[in-house]
Amino acid sequence: MESIITSLNYTAPLPLYKTEKPFYSNVPAPDGRQSNQVAWSYPDIQIRDIRSQLEEFTLDTHGFEVVKYGIEGIEENFDSDKWIEQNYYPVVHDLLKSHFGATSVKIFDHTVRKRSTPKQIRDLKENQSSLPAPRQPSYSVHCDQTFLSGENRIKLHMGAGADGLLRKRCRIINVWRPLFGPLDDSPLTFCDWQTVDVDRDYKAADLIFPHYIGEQFLVTYHPQHQWYFLGGQRSNEFTLLKCWDNKKEVARCVAHTSFVNPKALSSARPRESVEFRCMVFTNDV
Repeated sequence: MESIITSLNYTAPLPLYKTEKPFYSNVPAPDGRQSNQVAWSYPDIQIRDIRSQLEEFTLDTHGFEVVKYGIEGIEENFDSDKWIEQNYYPVVHDLLKSHFGATSVKIFDHTVRKRSTPKQIRDLKENQSSLPAPRQPSYSVHCDQTFLSGENRIKLHMGAGADGLLRKRCRIINVWRPLFGPLDDSPLTFCDWQTVDVDRDYKAADLIFPHYIGEQFLVTYHPQHQWYFLGGQRSNEFTLLKCWDNKKEVARCVAHTSFVNPKALSSARPRESVEFRCMVFTNDV
């Protein structure tokens, strides 16, 4: 298995977090702070390429897996949320329903990310463009949900039917793919669930929205962690990331982050990707 050496940004082990919960606020805070999160860069992290051993990595053991689905192509319509919801939600829905044998699938969110250079972002601001700067890749190690917030997400989106669904198997899966391939710039890497210790490595952090307070896990460094990625990922190769699972005997959430690929050419096309946050319901318990 080939590998690369790079750096990753983990949450700093600050004494502050013994008395103050980490948070990130999407609304103005009374004290003016948007966040108290601090990340440190850790060098010399080995990230192994799973290209030659795709079938060996599974959601329930490692917290991630790769599924090939559909045909490869460059998507030009992903600037339109309406187009994505009308044309691509059904694709992701069918993929998950078929892959898991699901009784139902609920897609509750999606994000398109297009890496921009600092100059491109400055130009948008200087030209007073009405277009918002594209969402950028996230370069801090995290898990999208905590064990508490995953269950709360089910209740938030499924309403009166949530209690019945939670008596059976419920999963929150992030479906991630590049908009073109092969992708070399700012790929996604995922940490094998078997190499983390939740009590030691994971720290719950509040995510504050106008209508909702969620939680995610931030992650602190440990040399035991083993990292993987899919080199040269194609647009028809979907990475499934476990964000939450109400079955406790399996991988429950996977730490992940984007990273700077030292092997990417300076001419490599900047990363463009889309991710779908989905609830998957099955009849097993």
